[in-house]
Amino acid sequence: MDVLYFRHQSDSRYCYSVSDHEVLLRLAVAKIQPVEKVEVVYGNQMTFGRQHEAKPMEVVYDDGTFLYYQTIISGKPPRFHYVFRIRQNGETLYFSESGLTHDYEFDLAFLSAFQMIGENRTDFVLPKPAWRGRLIYQIFPERFASHGDPKNKPYVNRDWKSHQLGGNAFLGGDLYGVIDHLDYLSSLGVGAIYLNPIHPAPSNHKYDVLDYFDVDPGFGGKDAFRKLVEEAHRRDIKIILDMVFNHTSFRHPFFEDVKKQGRNSPYYDFYMIHGNKPNPMTKNYETFSHVPWMPKLDTSNPKVQDYLISVASYWMNEFHVDGFRLDVCEGVSHECWMRLKMALQRMDPDILLIGEIWLNSESYLGPHQIDGLMNYPLLGVVSAYVLNQKDAAQIALSLQGVLVRYKEGHNECMLNLLSGHDIQRFMNLVKGNKNDVLLAYALLYFFPGMPCLYYGDEIFTPGGGDPDCRRAMDWESEEFHGHGFALFQKMGCLKRDTKALREGKLFISSEGPLLKLTRALGNEIYTLYLNHSGNEVAFPFPALLSNGLENGKLATSGFAIVKETI
Repeated sequence: MDVLYFRHQSDSRYCYSVSDHEVLLRLAVAKIQPVEKVEVVYGNQMTFGRQHEAKPMEVVYDDGTFLYYQTIISGKPPRFHYVFRIRQNGETLYFSESGLTHDYEFDLAFLSAFQMIGENRTDFVLPKPAWRGRLIYQIFPERFASHGDPKNKPYVNRDWKSHQLGGNAFLGGDLYGVIDHLDYLSSLGVGAIYLNPIHPAPSNHKYDVLDYFDVDPGFGGKDAFRKLVEEAHRRDIKIILDMVFNHTSFRHPFFEDVKKQGRNSPYYDFYMIHGNKPNPMTKNYETFSHVPWMPKLDTSNPKVQDYLISVASYWMNEFHVDGFRLDVCEGVSHECWMRLKMALQRMDPDILLIGEIWLNSESYLGPHQIDGLMNYPLLGVVSAYVLNQKDAAQIALSLQGVLVRYKEGHNECMLNLLSGHDIQRFMNLVKGNKNDVLLAYALLYFFPGMPCLYYGDEIFTPGGGDPDCRRAMDWESEEFHGHGFALFQKMGCLKRDTKALREGKLFISSEGPLLKLTRALGNEIYTLYLNHSGNEVAFPFPALLSNGLENGKLATSGFAIVKETI
């Protein structure tokens, strides 16, 4: 047996505290080299050599390449040593920091045993109870709703239903329009609103910020935002602001000052400039995505960090914002996120930080950095399922692979999306198949984390890539009277009102051609059955909620939710 068939690391997603008296341990074993039994042998760091105990480990996840054996050690001592005892073909082996051995010298364990040292409560990665399972509704403020006729606004230069949506196209959405529709959002089961940037900026998307301490007057200014937060909180809807800390507008007062004074400007080292003065024509400064009008901030500079902390603190103190979505998260220094998290956590332990990173990003997650991410890897698996009609058993493995990337506490803080302001709408991805949209969102509503409903997806709004994915909300759509919209309302309210769907233990499997997601809590069990096999499937169970279920048969692109009580 080769040591390469095993994966484990102390103080990582393979070993971490899940409470002040419990530690989760996980060992990955390659499926190509199956084993008969896995135990963890553990004991107090000081007495492990002569006194230890063993606990069996069970397979909890299977990602198609590895089986993940897992157990919880309860009542742990402050620190403990541990090794894994593996039984295979009648042979006993030990896996430790020294690798794979036939025997283990417990008297010399201090040289080779794994060690659990995460004993400090501030280092724990735990779910955030105030956020767990909340349905997030993403709003692009310029396109969601206008309070009054947008044509009366002097800056509006496009009709509300226009498809000419570049960065200089203004349709007239505002924050008062969001306030007008808060009861509508409540009817969808929404528990939080994620607003794309609201700060003054030259563009309609506002990612080129001019003033971090103000609200764009076209959106209604600070008065509108203050009222929005108050009215949302009255309905138990939290507010997440999109913060652009990677770069500013080249018209931001800091950058304007640098353009005038060069190295003599107090803000020269806020940016990364190659020369005495920035020159937008030659682009002699670092930018976001090679865009000259978005100069990149030097977030390794403590003065920049202080400034950004003051920005986030302002919105928490003055407006009681509940969380932040952090644009281009991987472009900002780890030190900046650490300092920001510590400062904001002291102000509000429930503050939520969601990072925009599109791929595996474990290094940015932690109790001292980012709580969760926009879950693009999950979107990849769901897209593969509905586009390629992949085998349900294979998709079950892929979904488990998404979960084992991170600690369970981080999985609960993931923002799970299908559409967004940067990517084509899911309706376009599935070529207008409404049943595929409903099936995919049903999966999101059952998955750990926070499902994100992009404005207009509930009425099957189409849209290609940026900027076509930013079409205005069609409040005259006939879809509001249709079966699909009613299902979105029922699914959202079921998620909001059912603790098992927010906090229940998840089991992912397949049953013939059906993909199964089960959430279990106490004596309640909810199972989601998804059919994307290309054929209808016999389904004799009574469903709490369904789409495509008729006369005991579940159509392809259909789903059914079944409730059991033990």
